[in-house]
Amino acid sequence: MPIVMSKDEWSKIIKWTDSNREDPEVARRREYVKHLNESSRNMTKHWPNSLENVNKRSEEVRRARIEAAEQANSRFYQQYLRKKRQEQRELMYSARETVFKNKDAPKLLLSAVIETAIQKERQEQIKFNNELKRLEDEQKRKDDDDIIRKAKEWHELNELRKKRRFEVNKQHQKEILDQAHEVSERNRIEYESELEMQKVDNIKANEQMEELKKFEEEFKTAEKGRILSDMRRARQEYERRRKEAEARDKCDDKLIQVLQKATARVARRRKQTESDLKAEKLRVLEAISKKLESGDAAREALESEHLQKAIREKEAAADARRAADARKREKFIAERKEVREAFLKKEEMRIHEFNTMRQWEIMNRFKNAELYEDFKEKLKEEKERKIREYREDILKLWKERDEREAKERADTRYFYGELAEKKLREADNKLLTLGGKLLDEAREHQRPEYALHRAVDRYCKQYRLYPMPPLPSSLQEHYGDYSPRDVSKPDPDYCYPAPPADEVDGKRDGLRSTQPVAGPSKPEQQQQEPVADYKRKGPANGLQTKPGHDKRVIKHLNSCMVMTNH
Repeated sequence: MPIVMSKDEWSKIIKWTDSNREDPEVARRREYVKHLNESSRNMTKHWPNSLENVNKRSEEVRRARIEAAEQANSRFYQQYLRKKRQEQRELMYSARETVFKNKDAPKLLLSAVIETAIQKERQEQIKFNNELKRLEDEQKRKDDDDIIRKAKEWHELNELRKKRRFEVNKQHQKEILDQAHEVSERNRIEYESELEMQKVDNIKANEQMEELKKFEEEFKTAEKGRILSDMRRARQEYERRRKEAEARDKCDDKLIQVLQKATARVARRRKQTESDLKAEKLRVLEAISKKLESGDAAREALESEHLQKAIREKEAAADARRAADARKREKFIAERKEVREAFLKKEEMRIHEFNTMRQWEIMNRFKNAELYEDFKEKLKEEKERKIREYREDILKLWKERDEREAKERADTRYFYGELAEKKLREADNKLLTLGGKLLDEAREHQRPEYALHRAVDRYCKQYRLYPMPPLPSSLQEHYGDYSPRDVSKPDPDYCYPAPPADEVDGKRDGLRSTQPVAGPSKPEQQQQEPVADYKRKGPANGLQTKPGHDKRVIKHLNSCMVMTNH
């Protein structure tokens, strides 16, 4: 049964029959939940005890703490740099007077002095390290107690915040539940009314769907009948085409057989025709031969006449060709003569001009030869003059170079001979005198002397200051009264160079001295601060302190660091 409806009603029916459509109640509930979330977020945005604001304040506190720690670290680093710069200035001030100690030999003595000082002060260093360790452990224990106390306060504060947040959240939850009950009741009433309307719509839709299903079933039945009839008709057409193809195949077979028979018959007829044609040709040839025998005389006369005529025509053509060739040859000879005469005239003019130019060139060549001879004579004279001048300059420079080399040789012999030996002996005297003073100082301070004796002995062996062994008897007669010298001791009249008068007080004299190093003035409090005073275990949190130390420990640390740097 056909149904007449509009396009909008048909689209509405299709929309209701769609199996993937979303429930409007679910969509409304999702929108409502989204609305509640946005309202709650806007409501709690400015609450001081909300989770977001608490996290934000905690982050601000953490950043402020990190900034304070960074500022404290930067202040400590600047102070540390100032101290290091001050120490560097002091060391550079004292290093200007101890350049001599930077050489290899004084470094050996310095290493020996440091070794003796280290052996004596080892026990003091162990005591000092134990004291520092005790102070560090005590400070570490205080820091740990402070951290534990702050951690307890932090946990108590977190517990109080959690408790207050729980109460506020509980009250807020109660308000939200009341609002939710009201909204759910209102939604229930709306849902029931809408459900009634949906039931009525569903009944109408079911009726229309039944009618549509009935229409579709009738349409499907008619379509199946039509398809069945089409299939039968197609099968009949297929059978008919198959029979026609079989009939065509049979007809083709018959035609092939007829064609084969016709081909065989044509071949037989061709062979017969060829044999007939051969017999006919023989017959015709016999007849022609009979006719030719009767008309040979007339034919020979006609052929001779034609031959004479052809011979006359050929001779006439040959005469005409010979006359044309003779005229062409005469013309070519005349042209060759004209060209030859013109060439001879040009060659005569060229030879005349060549002879004239050659005479001029020969005259110019002789003139140039005379000029060139004069030029060579002048060059030879100029060269002889320059050679004389160059010889004089060479002799003069040779004499000057000999004088200069003789002076340089004398200076070099003096520098590497007498002066070098004097300076080496002076350096040996200075070093050996310094070694003796260091030995006296070691004995005075009751330090071991083996390292100093070893350094002096190494220096004497390195620079061959010990006496050489006596010469063998076979060489003594050649060297006369040669006697080895012992220069491992300083000269008796040598005096170690003393510091200037204005630098004696408050400055080092190169030996182990307990006098303070003179340098730029600095406050007393800054002089007593140790370098490693601000280094503590644990992270830098901006709460570092500067524990006080005993003056004796600070003074001892300063003296050890100055000695180590030297």
